[in-house]
Amino acid sequence: MVLPKVAKIAVEQAAFHFDKLYDYYVSESLGAVERGCRVMVPFGGGNRKRQGIIVDFDVAPDVRKLKPVFSVLDNKPLLSEEMIELALWMKERTLCSVFDAVRAMLPTGLYLRIKPVYKAAECPSEIFEGLSREERAAFSYVSGYTKGIERERLLSKMGLSTDHDLPERLVRMGVLVRSDDAFRRLGDATIRMVRLAIDRDSLHEAIVAARCSEKQKSVLKLLEDVECASVREIGYYCAVTSTVVTTLEKKGLVECYDSEMLRTPYAETVKPEIMSTQLNAEQQLAFDQLLKLYTSGSPSASLLYGVTGSGKTQVYMNLIDRVIADGRHVIVMVPEISLTPQMLSLFLKRYGSRIAVLHSGLAIGERMDEWKRIKRGEAQITVGTRSAVFAPVDNLGLIIMDEEQEHTYKSESSPRYHARDVGRFRCARNNAMLLLTSATPSVETYYAAQNGRYSFQKLTSRFGEACLPEVEIVDMRQQSDSLIGSIVSDRLKQEIDQTLEQGQQAILLLNRRGYHTFVSCRTCGHVITCPSCSISLTYHRANGRLMCHYCGHAQDPVGVCPECGSQKIRYSGLGTQRAEEELEELF
Repeated sequence: MVLPKVAKIAVEQAAFHFDKLYDYYVSESLGAVERGCRVMVPFGGGNRKRQGIIVDFDVAPDVRKLKPVFSVLDNKPLLSEEMIELALWMKERTLCSVFDAVRAMLPTGLYLRIKPVYKAAECPSEIFEGLSREERAAFSYVSGYTKGIERERLLSKMGLSTDHDLPERLVRMGVLVRSDDAFRRLGDATIRMVRLAIDRDSLHEAIVAARCSEKQKSVLKLLEDVECASVREIGYYCAVTSTVVTTLEKKGLVECYDSEMLRTPYAETVKPEIMSTQLNAEQQLAFDQLLKLYTSGSPSASLLYGVTGSGKTQVYMNLIDRVIADGRHVIVMVPEISLTPQMLSLFLKRYGSRIAVLHSGLAIGERMDEWKRIKRGEAQITVGTRSAVFAPVDNLGLIIMDEEQEHTYKSESSPRYHARDVGRFRCARNNAMLLLTSATPSVETYYAAQNGRYSFQKLTSRFGEACLPEVEIVDMRQQSDSLIGSIVSDRLKQEIDQTLEQGQQAILLLNRRGYHTFVSCRTCGHVITCPSCSISLTYHRANGRLMCHYCGHAQDPVGVCPECGSQKIRYSGLGTQRAEEELEELF
């Protein structure tokens, strides 16, 4: 006897305290259902339709008390077993719900929304006669949609507000039937394709029997040569309109179908160049150590620590070459979207179409299609920001976190994860390597490397005989009489004068806006702060206002301390407005 199948499902919008795996009965009529597929299930006392994802299966002798799975929303599993385990781990580690973790792994274009859809019921004449004019109009309008109509569209067509109760009222009267259906936020990009619907051997006889025109014959001849073509291509090469294709379809000579067309963030396919870079002795030593760790077959983590311009990128790109040569996949993360084009250009030149890009700067459709390419194994290298750590790669061999110290690798919304921790989990699961690179590593990473938790590779010199710029700290107490009280030191003025005499340009960096960055009372020490943010206000001379750079609060300058009543108010701190004023006077 085959016991009934039970699915253990994580349901969306479940509060954390109630977030657990719920048992649902899987009917045989649903066909093959796999782990990692999304399903529609009844949830709660009102049995409202909710999305869920199948985490595991079980069997039970008695399923009479279990609610059934309504429908399966995915033809193939969206999540592998590894990603399901990662979602369960994130629930325990970051105190999020399982479905929140799942949403973080999927591109926005694959999200589903549940919307109420209304269909016309068989309305008895006595009920129809009792309807108001507005209710009859709504019923007649819905009757024109055999597949049903969404609530928002119905109300819009009726000229009613979105919170109007007309649809629900008609449901209670038995005039309309409501169902909650799942809609994907973004559909697949497709192109209309055409192919022969008959054997080539019988094509000539079919042309004669169907009395095809010359234009129709030219289309059939093209399809005989190329097997399939898009409607647009047929129109271009045969000089015909789409009506000719439609006529051939009605005659049964061709068949039309939609073929998925992936949206790509790069306009043109880039052919990879042969790029060979000779590593110096220090780089070669670091590479050899990393390669030894990678080929050990055990999960590992390493810090590649090197000064700016030391050639860390060349070291790990050589390691990437080895990983993809083994048929494994690589994830490369950068901390900001602004760094992605620079990294992408470098990788495109070296690896061409073998790379995929994942970051929030892409259009929703592009991001979804790149995710599909990775899922299908069409890309071996994934380049992106923090969310790229969830790339659906199989046979993962290497994860690289460039500039690993950056705070952007931490998610500030639920699930609140650190990409480094997720990377370590995935590497442990795949016997892969996690490589952290930085010229200024975070304290915890550097400590872990010093204590042997991570392997440690150092690059102490810049690549290609390049030298680091000289840095000089100037004692502002030793100023000439003409510059006492100035923000510019004698040494800085001398260097700027020399630079301008040579016809060159100088850049001064100052990360403080405004004129004065601090306003305080000299009597009691009270600091003038923003009433909303408790941040010290900045004085802007351009508009004569005290401003908060966090929330935008602005107020008039103060002449009297609000705490002690003293008039001894001090404006201090250096901002860009004051710096600009002094530099204009000096130069």
